[in-house]
Formats: sequence, C-alpha cells, structure tokens
Amino acid sequence: MVKIFSSGLQAISVQLLGALFFYFISIFISKDEFGIISWTNAASVFITTLLGFGLEQVVVRRIAASQRSDWAAAAFFLHSLTAFLITFLFLLLLNNMVKSHAAIYRQLPWFFLAQGLVFLGVPLKQFLNAKEQFTPYGIIAVVSNICKIAAAWLLMIEGELHLKTVLIILICTALFELTGLAIYLLTKTDFSFKFHFNAYTKLVKESAAQYVSVVFDISLSRMDWILLGIMAGSSVLADYSFAYRAYELARLPMLILAPLILPRFSRLLSLNTKIESEYQQYLNSFYIVEMFFAAGIPLILNILWVPLLGMLTNGKYGVSNSWEFLILSLCIPLQFFINMLWSLSFAAKKYKAVSYITVTCAITNILLNLILISKWGGLGASVAFFATTVLQGGLYFRLVRRDIISISLRPIIVFAGAAVIVSLVTTGLHLHFLVQLAVALVLYLVLCVALKLVNKQHLYNFKHLLSK
Repeated sequence: MVKIFSSGLQAISVQLLGALFFYFISIFISKDEFGIISWTNAASVFITTLLGFGLEQVVVRRIAASQRSDWAAAAFFLHSLTAFLITFLFLLLLNNMVKSHAAIYRQLPWFFLAQGLVFLGVPLKQFLNAKEQFTPYGIIAVVSNICKIAAAWLLMIEGELHLKTVLIILICTALFELTGLAIYLLTKTDFSFKFHFNAYTKLVKESAAQYVSVVFDISLSRMDWILLGIMAGSSVLADYSFAYRAYELARLPMLILAPLILPRFSRLLSLNTKIESEYQQYLNSFYIVEMFFAAGIPLILNILWVPLLGMLTNGKYGVSNSWEFLILSLCIPLQFFINMLWSLSFAAKKYKAVSYITVTCAITNILLNLILISKWGGLGASVAFFATTVLQGGLYFRLVRRDIISISLRPIIVFAGAAVIVSLVTTGLHLHFLVQLAVALVLYLVLCVALKLVNKQHLYNFKHLLSK
C-alpha cells in the first residue's frame, strides 16, 4: 500500500496538478494563445520522444530485473543531454533562417527548451521508478506544480498572464525538477554518472527493436494535436486539447498502477513467456476490478462535463467541446485494458509484435485524422482516436491471448454495458446534475454487485497482486 501511495503521489503531482495549471491558464488567456501552447507542447513532446530512441522502457525493465544494470540510467541521461543540446541549437538556427511570422512556429524552440529540461529528468526519474522509489520525485513534482499554479495566479492578479510568462513558468519549474532530481540521486542513492560506452551500444541495440513502436506510440496521442493546429487553427485545437487533457487526467488511476504492474509482470515473465496458472486468478481479478472502476469514470465525467465546465470556465469550454470529450471518454476503459495487455507483452519481450501493433495503429490514426479533421475538425480527431483505440485493443488482445495468457473480453464488455445502461436511465430522468451523479453511482454499484460482476475475492486478489 505504501508503494501505491508513493506511485499515486507522483501521478497526482504530475497529472492532476499539471492539468490544474493548464486549466487555470486556459480560463485567463485567449483560445488562440492556449492553442499555440498546446501545439508547441505537443510538437516538443513528439521531438523529445524521437530523441529518446525508445530507451525509457528498456532502462526501467533492465534496472527492475537486475541491480547490475544501474549504469543504464546514466547512459540514458548522457544520451538525452547530447540529443537535447543538438536539437535545441538546430531549432534556434532554423527559426532564425526561416523567420516565420506565425506565432505557433516562432515559439517552438522555447517550448522545446522547457520540454527538453523535463526530458533530461526522465532517466533520473526512471532510475527511481525501476527501484519502486516513487516518493522523491512525487514530492519534487508536487512542489514544482504548486509553484506553477501559484505563479500563474500571481501573474493573473497583476494582469501579466500571457503566452510569454507561461513559457517562463514552464522553463523555471522544469529546471527546478531536474536540479532536485539530480541532487537527490547524488546524495541519497548510489547513482553514478559514469558512462560505459560498450554497455550503452548494447542498450541502444536493445531499444532499437522497439524504437519505431515508441515513435508511433507518441503519434497516437499527439499527432492529432499537431495536425489540428496546422489544418484547423489554434482556436479549434484549444477546444480539442482542453477535452483531451481532461481525458488524460481521467486515466490517472491507470498511471498510478502502470509503474507498479510492469516490474511485477517483468519478474513473473523473466524466465518464462507464459503466466503460471497459480497467478492467473490474481491477474483475472486485477482485470475485473480495474474494469469496474474504469467503466465508472466516463459515466461520472460525462454527467459533470457541460454544467461544471460551463461554470468553471465562464462558458468558454463545456458545451463547445462536449461531443469531443464524450467520444474520447469512451476510450478510457479501453486504455486501461490496453495498458494491462501492453505491460504483459512488454514484460514477455514481445518487442516486434508490440512494434507491429503500434505502427499499424499510428498509421491508421494519421490517415483517419487527415480525412476526418478536414471534415469535422476536433470532432473528427476524436472519432479517429476512438477508432484507433478500438483497433489497438483488438490487436493486443489477440497477441496476449495467443502467446501469454488466455484472457476474456467479458469484463470490459459487461462493465461498459452496465455504465451505458445507467447513463441512459439517469439522463432520461432530467435531474439536477449533482443528483443525477449520485443516482448514477448508486445504480452502477448496485447493478455490478447484484449481477456478481465484482466481489470481495476479486478485491482481495487485486490487492494481493499489487503487494507481491
């Protein structure tokens, strides 16, 4: 339970407080400026993913599996530092040569600087995550994100909250996080920056098998932003990115569980690519409990979306992007399911199969976005994302069922079905949204318990798997 709390602290500090910062600035800056921030941030994340060469997951797996692989984090850091410096200088040079008048492109080098500093902290953070030491970075991130929000609040009061001041906040807090991580690792752990070139080349060769997968994987979550900014404009992107950030925030429980289950699955599958029968019941219970909560999340959020967001943003968001959020929220149970299947596949070293799935889905996503954005804007991007998520879930399900463990589609179908039924019933009652929320939660819980979809044994096994 301590590890769950520590992982949760890290996820909450990064996702919840980070989202709160972006939602705060979205209220007090124009949609055009918020769209520019969203586009440059998405482009910067995509670039840093290219630079990472797929090393992040390999480093975690290596360090989690063996204490003799601690050198991998230092190798990853020096790789990241070199790639970051070269790319930042290149973007500055390109910006001076092209001299575009479009703000969306002029700001890219500086937003890349902010994201690049975050990128440099990834090897240090993953060193701690692989050892299941989640609290140090969690505390650093909490302080950093509180400072972000406080700075934005003070600037708003002074009437100085705009694109450039937001950029300064992002750069300063990213530098604070990087410095804090480096100081902690050098003073409290046996981490060393000593570089082993031969070991580094082996690490790169190992990650090369999944590099294409990692690149296309990030395109699934950010290419729609990039294409929307180019094809539909920053204002349309502002509506979509606002809904998408809410969707990402809704996956917070998954982000808490993800760093916990990957090391466990890696240990279970370190000597065999099949899950032993004694562990199958624990995995099945984990799946059932996860789907129980995952299906309830979109049920809750879609009841709250229009009335609550309308009040919080003075009508700027809510109604304008309700359909985008509805479609994106349907992906939440699928994303929980996919994360579990991906963790099993990665732990079993099915790198080529994972790469094939990711590339197939990413290409499909890009093609669908090119077609649908031109017709429906942000709504088209939402439909493209949902269709791609369904395809991704189906392909991972086939891989895991064939090569690792026999798993059923029943939990995700029945829990999603129960949530849809409850949503239709409560929407037809025309109640105040808070009353509707309470009725929906009670009905969903009663329905799941009455039909014996989830029970105490499932909860016990779920906890047992996470405590192993």
